[in-house]
Amino acid sequence: MTRSKTVVVTGATSGIGAAVADAFRDSGARLFLIGRDERKLRNAASRVPSAQLAGTGLADLALPASIEALVADAGKRLRRVDVLVHAAGEYGWTELGTADVDGFDALFHTNVRGPYLLTQCLLPLIERARGHIVFVNSSIVRGVGNGVAAFKATQHALQGMTDSLRQDLNARGIRVTSLFPGRTATPRMRRIYARGGQSYVPDLLLRPRDVARLVVTLTSFPPAMEITDVHIRSLHQY
Repeated sequence: MTRSKTVVVTGATSGIGAAVADAFRDSGARLFLIGRDERKLRNAASRVPSAQLAGTGLADLALPASIEALVADAGKRLRRVDVLVHAAGEYGWTELGTADVDGFDALFHTNVRGPYLLTQCLLPLIERARGHIVFVNSSIVRGVGNGVAAFKATQHALQGMTDSLRQDLNARGIRVTSLFPGRTATPRMRRIYARGGQSYVPDLLLRPRDVARLVVTLTSFPPAMEITDVHIRSLHQY
């Protein structure tokens, strides 16, 4: 009998993260869901059969103390982590002529430092499973990124960090994948279109569930095979 995978998903309450949780649930995996909104986290957990729910973690990944408490609790519930999906993230606009250090720090702490610290803290459980880590990044690393300089900087930093971690973790039998989705029909994207005064047509964008199915596929290849970077976008992206 094949053992079910144990999968940890950050940002599991909305957008791509929620879709990833649903896709792994449908694949039969055991799930540990992480989010920072208690009500939304309860709702996400309610969609998972009790036999498949390994636990939930209420945490703000921008805060090291919150990550430490999360990992201490996860360590009591999980014996191993087969897949860790980093789907949580912050998005913010950059106002020209301002020096919003606090805003920049908030983006960096959530988008870069948080995933780094959580990966390091969960490493013993991931190594035990010779697991797989997926970092959900953004297609903005290939674009100009008008008006979002600070956010774009964090995504490039995440890419560089992921590439370096891969070199270290491969030696321990751990695979690392960066996924770069183009515009996807999520609450964040709705806000982006609203701010730009553009019509939001979700049918022309990637669907979260399709991105999530790709994540499941990327973590299903033989252990000796690693997909390092995947860029995707909608054929009708506008």
